[in-house]
Amino acid sequence: MGNLLYLFILLALGKISRRLSAFPENTPQILNLFVIYFSFPATVLLKTKNLNLGTDLAVLALTPWALMLMTVLGIRLIAWYRRWDRKTEGTVMLCTGLGNTSFLGFPAVAAFFGEDALSYAVIYDQLGTFLGLAIFGTLVVSVYGTSTRPSIKQIILNIIGFPPFLALTASLCLMKVTFPLPVIKLLEGVSATMIPLVMFSIGAQLRLRQPFSNVKPISLILFLKMMVFPLMVFFCLTMMKVHGPVLHISVFESAMPSMVMSGVLAQSGRLNAEVANAAIGYGLVLSFITLPFFDLLLKMFP
Repeated sequence: MGNLLYLFILLALGKISRRLSAFPENTPQILNLFVIYFSFPATVLLKTKNLNLGTDLAVLALTPWALMLMTVLGIRLIAWYRRWDRKTEGTVMLCTGLGNTSFLGFPAVAAFFGEDALSYAVIYDQLGTFLGLAIFGTLVVSVYGTSTRPSIKQIILNIIGFPPFLALTASLCLMKVTFPLPVIKLLEGVSATMIPLVMFSIGAQLRLRQPFSNVKPISLILFLKMMVFPLMVFFCLTMMKVHGPVLHISVFESAMPSMVMSGVLAQSGRLNAEVANAAIGYGLVLSFITLPFFDLLLKMFP
């Protein structure tokens, strides 16, 4: 519970900062840029050198893609039954299919499972969720929104130009190279800034006061994303005899609330941004209950 309290305090400090004039309005955006260009890539370079590139990589990378496929099929059926408009359907699809597996997932994984587990979380995020954001996210917005339909070239450029993805590519190419001690110390120092900056930034952007007219789609997002999907991953992987860190991180990352970027996509694609923002905000708060639950569950299966 100490680790959870640490994350909660950082979240609260970020929320408090919004009331202090010393912090400019764009503080979260500046912190996010630092994390994306420096902290996140340093963590990737530091934590992915000891991965088993066999079964570990396949399970971790394919789990989020399987969940995205289930999201499309499930939400299409539910939207037809509920007779939702296309914008609400697209928003629920985005928020259910894309999890906060880096900005919240990395600090949570480090807090509950230790720094060494971050290498598994990086693979889950970069080869699963991040590629899903670039491909699944843009396709959903293209189909359900009114934004310009992205070309294949634009999607590929977005992927290969993302700093953490470049760091992952470099790390996989340098797996057998031993970094000099000064380089390791530098990476460790920069990487250490990620957790406090990310949680502070999330707290600064947290908005809980939302209209309740969208309660059904919001509740569905939270229920599927944070309970149903991780339980399904848990049962499927245990039946496949997957165990250890691969099982733990696959389940734990699948239990993360909706990705903050899903709200950005919903806004830019003129979908139902109110539903997206509410799901993100309430999901972050609810994760302080659901993540300890899954931590306790996974500790029963070493």
